[in-house]
Amino acid sequence: MQVTISAAARPAARVATGKEYVTILFGVWLIAGVFVDGFAHNHGAVETFFTPWHAILYSGFMASAIWMGWLLLQAKRASGVSWTEAAPAGYGLGLIGVGLFLLGGLGDMYWHTVFGIEQNIAALLSPTHLLLLLGGLLILSSPFRASWHDASLTKPGWAAFTPAFISLVVTTGAVAFFLMYAWMFRYNLPAASSVDWYSNQFGGGFIAENNAERGLSYILIDTLVYMFPVFLLMKRWALPIGTITLHFTIVTVMMNVLDGFQNYPSIFIACGAGLVGDILYKALRAEDGRAFAERIVAAALPIALWSFYYAWMAITDGIGWETELWAGSIVEATLLSLGLQLLAAPKPAAARS
Repeated sequence: MQVTISAAARPAARVATGKEYVTILFGVWLIAGVFVDGFAHNHGAVETFFTPWHAILYSGFMASAIWMGWLLLQAKRASGVSWTEAAPAGYGLGLIGVGLFLLGGLGDMYWHTVFGIEQNIAALLSPTHLLLLLGGLLILSSPFRASWHDASLTKPGWAAFTPAFISLVVTTGAVAFFLMYAWMFRYNLPAASSVDWYSNQFGGGFIAENNAERGLSYILIDTLVYMFPVFLLMKRWALPIGTITLHFTIVTVMMNVLDGFQNYPSIFIACGAGLVGDILYKALRAEDGRAFAERIVAAALPIALWSFYYAWMAITDGIGWETELWAGSIVEATLLSLGLQLLAAPKPAAARS
């Protein structure tokens, strides 16, 4: 008996790898506008909605929106199905993100007209900015979702893996941007000079203790930002060499834009930690799905990241925290990473049956 598959039952079309690179190009354009605008906000250079940095941001959005709309139109013509069913694999949520971003942009223009221009943390918590974040995340992550659902990609080379990788990294960068107030490398609260300043300025006591608590929280938050994408990638693919190093380095470079690369040593710290992760990933053959190897990588990465951070601090400024604080923060970050890895790991075959 011959079975006819209706057009609606066909799997969504997969965007060609070459076109995925175009999506990435426009996404990088958009995220570049986000970070340039963030630098301007942090340095008091924003006095109106109509600025050169907003022009970069919204022109990047328009390029992404037009491109994704064209991909949808092509898929619609090729398949003959409805508009909602024609969305290429991984791009359905991205097209929803286009609508959300447009609403956020129009709302942001009105918000600035009524309430003025936000600065610092207030800019990150503006409802319209958060709507822009949501829309941007859905747009930027489209190539990642498309690759995730491509069954032919299991042990990809860099040519096929790059769109998914860059998509996830710039999406992570956008998340880190909105958590910039908790980015430890911007504040260096454990440094001797920071601890002395708070002690001299406020006489120590509650204020100094409160800033130690802030620092410990920042380390945990930053560990999540760095590690969650690593586990997501390991869960789905056998990673090409250099994946973890590039992820750690690119995200840290992006965050350095916000302060004009004043904290550039953090780039080398993150790169070094990523190298440790890549070496262990290959040496222990974690790409074969060995759970024990993945857990060693999960523990080693935060140990390397924060140990290198404290080592750099000890050499350049001195560590102002007590040994229990800085050493314990490394242990806490490691335990957090291990717990996250357990949640991200796929089910054993027996549990799936």
